[in-house]
Amino acid sequence: MNHFRQGIKNIPEICARLGVKKVIIAPGSRNAPLIFAFTAQPGMECLSITDERSAAYFALGMAQHCGEAVALVCTSGTAVLNFAPAIAEAYYQNLPLLVFTADRPAEMIDQADGQTLRQTNIFANYIKASFDLPVETVLDADLYFSDRHVSQAIDTAISYPQGPVQINVPMREPIYTALPETHSNPKIIKTLKTKPVLDSESLKALQNSWLKHKRKQVVFGVFPKNEALNMLAEKLANEPDVVVLAENLSNISGENIITQLESLYSRVNSKAAAEKFAPDLLITIGHSVICKQLKIFLRGHQTAEQWQIESSMSYVDTYKSLTTIVPGLATDVLSQMPFGQTKSDFSAVYQSEMTKIEALHEGFVNNKPLSDMSVTVELLKQTPAGTVLHLANSTSVRWTQLFPARKDITYICNRGTSGIDGSMSTAAGYAYSSQQPTVFLTGDLSFVYDSNALWNNYIGKNLKIIVMNNNGGNIFRFIGDKELMCASLDFFTTPHHVRIKPLVESYGLNYLVCDTNENLSKNVEDLLNSDKATVLEVFTDSDLNTENYKGYFKNIKK
Repeated sequence: MNHFRQGIKNIPEICARLGVKKVIIAPGSRNAPLIFAFTAQPGMECLSITDERSAAYFALGMAQHCGEAVALVCTSGTAVLNFAPAIAEAYYQNLPLLVFTADRPAEMIDQADGQTLRQTNIFANYIKASFDLPVETVLDADLYFSDRHVSQAIDTAISYPQGPVQINVPMREPIYTALPETHSNPKIIKTLKTKPVLDSESLKALQNSWLKHKRKQVVFGVFPKNEALNMLAEKLANEPDVVVLAENLSNISGENIITQLESLYSRVNSKAAAEKFAPDLLITIGHSVICKQLKIFLRGHQTAEQWQIESSMSYVDTYKSLTTIVPGLATDVLSQMPFGQTKSDFSAVYQSEMTKIEALHEGFVNNKPLSDMSVTVELLKQTPAGTVLHLANSTSVRWTQLFPARKDITYICNRGTSGIDGSMSTAAGYAYSSQQPTVFLTGDLSFVYDSNALWNNYIGKNLKIIVMNNNGGNIFRFIGDKELMCASLDFFTTPHHVRIKPLVESYGLNYLVCDTNENLSKNVEDLLNSDKATVLEVFTDSDLNTENYKGYFKNIKK
């Protein structure tokens, strides 16, 4: 029954039996047998995206939405390396990408053959595991080995903490031959899900610590939208001894929950403020935060205790005060704390400060001339409930951090490695998978860098894009010494001559433009109501953007 490509024939069946439903295929030659196999698998949704870098980020966006493993397939050679940025991002976001890399057989590596390089464990630092399949599966032992490895790879990717894996598939020619029609009942390995539960002694110790500290602070990092977690956060925020901090990427918000971290900690980040604002017990939940001022404050005023909950990387000591790693879900652990038994004014101190900040914020951000700030104001004002707001890195995500988080929208940004290279492809993948209204807010540099995100047939009418065109790299005008940066600004900022209108239209999308503040509200409205994928380009002035950004924090510190 065995055939030299029976192992490849079995790959999609193993994927399907372990719950993999979607595969992104980057066209090529060496991966032809994999293409034949995946496209023949019943129920498998196969998408073709030419640019490997964009394809991988598109898959990442799909995984962000569905929370399931998404397969990637590419040919050999540098095509494999083009997957690397998205794989690194998936690793630090804990997203399960299954990366099938076609390869030459071992005897042809380093033999001056075309599209050939050393692919074994090529993503070594940014994957959970790497597997090399046998070149042929004529022998039963080789077929068993191949099936077991594929099953183990998928199981590894989807087991907690989730993450990408590589399955390297070497193949000898002939490549363009029919796969066997037989089904060989491939081996399936599956790790059963388990839920860590604290024993009574550990729980009692946490409860005693909770009662001991009168100044508790809970910091939520990047997190998918989670209603149960949000309800817990609101319950915590109602305690007089608890302050809850959550940036918009935490997707946590509600009464008494502080979401304007940059505004708050640019105001209270001083030695004199420590007595009022420094916590005794710090509880961190989820991934990282963006707010640099918060990190500086907590590192400078280290807490007596820090609990870390729901972090896929257990020994992350961002604030230099980690004492206790707590297994289990935050909702399970913190709901068992003895609420209502501690007298404190810690929350009241923070809420009083936020009242001042909110007034200063409103007085500054409104009625600004056309700028990145006014675009952000208008977008957050008009975005309909239920929208997914994808944010490019650098300035786009930072502008939104200045504003109160909206509970009725979802915020997403690639903060695993915080690169600008695949933000739009990620948003496109998420929009395709979710079919939800999706808005991508970006600067011109991120847009141009990832413009191949629009080079596929899966850009739906639910995707809307706003490009704040300040002619490249505006963030570098916000940071550092002005005179020092000015001398080398051309090597930080990236002025360019790319015309975005013909670029957008070449991909078949609608194009809108705004260059006056009077038209901004109507342009944003037209964008959000468009019945086709649309890009709105807003021309802003980099000097005014810099003035607004620095002026905002100067105003907040009054």
